[in-house]
Amino acid sequence: MWRSMPVLLLIAAWTVPLFAQGGPPEDRPRWGRERVETVIIGKFANELDLTPEQAEKFFPRFRQFQNEAEGWMREQHQRRMEMDLLSQNPDADKRRVEELLTEQARHEQRISDLKRQFLGEVGSFLSPQQVSRCSILLDDLPRRVQQFIEEHRGPRTGPGQGRGRHQPR
Repeated sequence: MWRSMPVLLLIAAWTVPLFAQGGPPEDRPRWGRERVETVIIGKFANELDLTPEQAEKFFPRFRQFQNEAEGWMREQHQRRMEMDLLSQNPDADKRRVEELLTEQARHEQRISDLKRQFLGEVGSFLSPQQVSRCSILLDDLPRRVQQFIEEHRGPRTGPGQGRGRHQPR
């Protein structure tokens, strides 16, 4: 038990300061990747109600899953950007669109397979209820991360700063 206490202390040390941020935006730390990952870890630990032993097994597998899925999702994003460009081009090559759609379907299948593999691995030490909740959290993760970033980003001004929250996509 004492061996796994550092995991919980580390999670608590990462997440508590995130929600205690006060003061003007310029005094707050930037909400970079590390901060977002910290919140994600805290969210999973809290919503899955992980024991210290489970957390010790879960988070290394979760990080590995995230790293693998992130690469595939980055490629998906590149395909979406190319599809967006092709959708605006009246002379778009039909074969290229079909290739991109096929690649997109393959990537979506690979991401789905990674998720299924990850859930199978963690199912060896999590309860069925925890696995089910984890699946829901994984599905909802991109939306929650985007929402979290938007809430903590603060106001952005000037040209080239991206779309605002209420502008159409």
